[in-house]
Amino acid sequence: MKDTEKKSWVYYVAIFLVKIWYAIMFRVEIIGKENIPETGNGVICSNHYSNYDPVSTAIYLDRLPHYIAKKELFKNKLFSWVLDRLGVFPIDRKVSMDMKAVKTAIKLLKEGKIVGIFAEGRRVKAGEDVAAKAGVALFAMKGNAPVIPCAISGTYKFRSKLTIRYGEPLTLDEFRDKKLTTELMGEITKVIMDKVEELKVKE
Repeated sequence: MKDTEKKSWVYYVAIFLVKIWYAIMFRVEIIGKENIPETGNGVICSNHYSNYDPVSTAIYLDRLPHYIAKKELFKNKLFSWVLDRLGVFPIDRKVSMDMKAVKTAIKLLKEGKIVGIFAEGRRVKAGEDVAAKAGVALFAMKGNAPVIPCAISGTYKFRSKLTIRYGEPLTLDEFRDKKLTTELMGEITKVIMDKVEELKVKE
């Protein structure tokens, strides 16, 4: 995988074109961008209801997060080549725990990178109740990284208001001296997702 901290030409071209597209299509408001650490690792955890979400949470940042994406997106060789150069790595959602994806995420965090994850594991429609998966807790604890909660509010309809809000990093220090059990990961995940919910724009 390419080190996207070095920002290849693919990165610059992609970001330039997508920002133009977003400026035409949506009215975007970014809040809390300063909460993304300038250096060091971190896990961005956001709600998820559209295929646009990984793009929305990444293109306005000075650092490009390494996002996890379903492996089916990598079947097309050209698209796979682009994703690889944007730091995206695959996960097999058909297995309960894709250890290759887990190891990749933890390795990136230990290298001081930013990893992006949608803890719900799939797109969630408005009003739908989906339990978040514990991957975000596992990455944060094993990668010794803070979690930056992020909430996407609004719609992706033409010229609609879209708000992307990043919260203050959660250090999770109160959990770090405890044995990482399934129950503890569930507790950590709830703390994170409750914060994501708090960050959403209330209508």
